[in-house]
Amino acid sequence: MLTENKFSKYLIYAIGKIILVVIGILIALQINTWNQDKQQKKILNNIYATIKADLQQDILNIDEIINISQPIEKDYLAIINKTRKKDDFKDCKYCKYINFGYPDINLRKNGFELLLNYNQQNNTSSGSLSIKLNSLYVDLSNKISIKIEELAINNNSFAEIVITTQPWFVDFNFYGDVYYSDDFIEYALTDFGYRNRAKSSYDLYFNGYLPFLKEYKIKSLVIIDLIDEKLVDE
Repeated sequence: MLTENKFSKYLIYAIGKIILVVIGILIALQINTWNQDKQQKKILNNIYATIKADLQQDILNIDEIINISQPIEKDYLAIINKTRKKDDFKDCKYCKYINFGYPDINLRKNGFELLLNYNQQNNTSSGSLSIKLNSLYVDLSNKISIKIEELAINNNSFAEIVITTQPWFVDFNFYGDVYYSDDFIEYALTDFGYRNRAKSSYDLYFNGYLPFLKEYKIKSLVIIDLIDEKLVDE
């Protein structure tokens, strides 16, 4: 009887010890899971911070393009509407860019690419924020890239024409002080090909490329607000 009591007490003690060990293991696993979740949130928040910084820089670049486009638009319309006079070229800072160039932009996608890699590795997504990011970085960004390509083709084809047909081109200065030869001014005011090209360039730039950039800015501001809310909540 005494032996049975000792065995019962030992069994209860052993079971209790096993239970404590199991509880300890479960607590350790829970702490480890909590630490992993905390680390993952930190990584994800850093990615969101990178996306925010990318978008803020994109907005600054877009604002710069919008600002410089205002006087350029006036110069385009003056050629298209045939209101440009010879004396107007004297101080026309942006006339040299008509049909020859446009302010390009390189949209920053470092943070978005990090997010794609993170979601792929962890088999996760960012919900509604992810949808908005895809709409911005995939759909709208592709539209902007297409317009940039169309502008480049349009400008390059015109440059090829004047390089091989217009003597004034050798004296044309794109990077230095503003100077327009009489031959160029006469060409810009009278050549129908120059005017027609100005119309096609205007449509590509001011009715295609620029509106897409403005839309990109608006959507970027919305996403920045969503990122700020997400970072505050977490």
